[in-house]
Amino acid sequence: MAVGTVSTRILTDIANAIRYQAGVSTTYKPREMAAAVAALDGTDAGDYQAQPYMALESGVLPESVFSDIAGAIRGQNGESTLYAPGEMAAAILALEWDVGYKIRALLLDDGTLEINYYERRTSVTGGRIVQVFEIDPAGYSSASARSYDSIKLLVKKVYIDSTIGSLGLTNCAYWFNAFSNCTEIRGFENLSGIKTATQMFSSCGSLETIYATSYTNAITSGSSMFYSCNRLVGGTDGFVPTMTSAGSVCKLGAGGVLTDPNNDNRTWFWAHFYENGEAVLTATSTPDATRTLRASGRICAIGKYVGLGFTPWDGATGPTHRQYLTSVTFAADMATFSYLNLIYLFYSCTNLASVSGLGNLSGVRSMRYTFSSCAFATIDFRGFDPSTLTDLFYTFSGCSSLTTIYADSTWALPSSGITGSQCFYSCRALVGGNGTAWSSSNVNYTYMRIDRAGQAGYLTAA
Repeated sequence: MAVGTVSTRILTDIANAIRYQAGVSTTYKPREMAAAVAALDGTDAGDYQAQPYMALESGVLPESVFSDIAGAIRGQNGESTLYAPGEMAAAILALEWDVGYKIRALLLDDGTLEINYYERRTSVTGGRIVQVFEIDPAGYSSASARSYDSIKLLVKKVYIDSTIGSLGLTNCAYWFNAFSNCTEIRGFENLSGIKTATQMFSSCGSLETIYATSYTNAITSGSSMFYSCNRLVGGTDGFVPTMTSAGSVCKLGAGGVLTDPNNDNRTWFWAHFYENGEAVLTATSTPDATRTLRASGRICAIGKYVGLGFTPWDGATGPTHRQYLTSVTFAADMATFSYLNLIYLFYSCTNLASVSGLGNLSGVRSMRYTFSSCAFATIDFRGFDPSTLTDLFYTFSGCSSLTTIYADSTWALPSSGITGSQCFYSCRALVGGNGTAWSSSNVNYTYMRIDRAGQAGYLTAA
């Protein structure tokens, strides 16, 4: 950190400005001044006494002293101004405080948006306040009408404080609309009883979790409440909302998008998408440091995903578009998961030519659209236990290059509890191990069996 000479008059002016705002006679060392500025809250103790300039005209201080003071000033006024040391006293004297009980949205330095109801600007989560906005309790008619709309892309998490719960709010329309980088909401139980939630979470494409310890659903207007929330997964049974899901799915339990933090059934695996086109699916969150990474993200193991938009290869354009996915490896540690849904996982990955490691999976339930429209000619299910499968709907549909599906000779689907129409739709090149050729009349899941004498199927025992 740079060290420089500074006039002691500047330090005295800063200290006097702090004393004036706090109404105190306290003396401050240079390194104490930033904390003193951050502690100002508009309270005047009534004992202001200015200190005279020191006889020593200059001294040597590290640059961090002034950068910390400047940061504390910005934390108080919510501005982004860069202050020279000689400007800081005036900036402190210009501070005004937001007092009185009101609903505030506090943007903290860690990307959390904290919503609370206190007499003063206060963060109960402990973060440094960067910007403050007042929320209109009457609600908003559009996202752009929000006081905090300008910082929507800066929000990574939301915390709704318990002080909100007693206010009886009824209209939260557009509150979190287009918070596209926000991954979780905490304290949603404090919005129990709201009636209007139109587009409340619309276009929150990174949102995975809405935590609520309890919730009473009274929503009467909630159109497009969860539109394009492709990654949002409920904590009970992995429910994922559709584009048209409205307020009725805003609940705890089966078929709900909320998650009780004390009863979260979800587990997560990671997908690391590398520069060479390979995706490695693993229980390990850390990608291989020796390889160039395109993108990485986690996927809910029990998630009942309803379309694209939840994988690292779902970019709209550019290097993370699914067309660049050419191979997939399920790592050995995927065997640690006892419940897996693979719904839409590689849907329309039209250049995916190689899949390995399927034998490392167990407890797989749904494979709805898993490999639809992929490019591989062969796929190997040896070591894969099919006994838990429940859904093979359109699993291989559109795999026009697929010729061979290998499986253990003991392969057997469950005798009940499984569906899967159009499993092999348009798999025109597919031939079973005993010579059974694909037919448009036999495209349902029942042909996901070993092709042998007396039993036609599309699998080859190996």
